[in-house]
Amino acid sequence: MSTISQFALLFIGGALINNILLTRFIGLCPFFGVSGNMETSMGMSLAVVFVMMMASTATWVVWEFVLAPLGVGEFLYIPAFILIIASLVQFVEMYLRKASPVLYRAMGIFLPLITTNCAVLATATEAAKPGFFKLNIPVGASLSLGQALIYTLGVSIGFGFALITFAALRERLELAAVPRAFKGSPIAFITAGLLSLAYVGFSGWFGL
Repeated sequence: MSTISQFALLFIGGALINNILLTRFIGLCPFFGVSGNMETSMGMSLAVVFVMMMASTATWVVWEFVLAPLGVGEFLYIPAFILIIASLVQFVEMYLRKASPVLYRAMGIFLPLITTNCAVLATATEAAKPGFFKLNIPVGASLSLGQALIYTLGVSIGFGFALITFAALRERLELAAVPRAFKGSPIAFITAGLLSLAYVGFSGWFGL
């Protein structure tokens, strides 16, 4: 398999086949929490793309050159990775507070919650320790930094696309004639379930 084909499959696998939200159901708190508004959904998507890419880069380097060589990775990678992610989220929070106070206030508690967003930690772990979650992606025993970043980019874009799509549907549902008993959270969960079924179909479509 050529390098370009492998990168393409890594990207597609991260974005569609193993979509972090709709096929693995990881990181659902922001998915339901900020998807009621398109602006906050787009802001959260961009923040997650940035944090995931930076976190995967940092955790890959820490794993390859510190934790694995010292033989302490298996029991220290979780606190080490969480510390890296928390530092990056703090940077994003400080930047948004100065650059876009409106977006900072709109995102509210969900911005610092990226620190404990299991989607970011799961992606960083998979990038540093391929095969940890036994995903259906074409990787070997280890990922190069380039492969890890391509996979992470796919995951983060898949996260953002799913979040923005869900936000658009929820805004549309606000204007739809939804039965009173299904308004609010019930119809949101039903819509998320239907989106999830659509994403599950991608696995058969690409033959992965």
